[in-house]
Amino acid sequence: MRFVVLIDYTDMAGRERSLPAHKEYLAKGRADGAVVESGAFADAKGGMYILELPDLAAAEAFVAADPYKTDGKLSLTIRQWQSIVGVRR
Repeated sequence: MRFVVLIDYTDMAGRERSLPAHKEYLAKGRADGAVVESGAFADAKGGMYILELPDLAAAEAFVAADPYKTDGKLSLTIRQWQSIVGVRR
């Protein structure tokens, strides 16, 4: 299943503090096959990443351990996404 994780930069100091660890966390997730894509929005008010995981519980666990959540205290919202492109079957 694919999930979109929407990130609101609600605390810019928290974002800056946790950005290096967040990038490292997503890089590991990409290497493990959980993170499909990621990046900031052009307006610099937030970003998103796409997960491919077996279920919502796995997505929630991944997001709960994201340094943006644990250290940056940013707002992360998970939405299941019914992508039709590039889905592994």
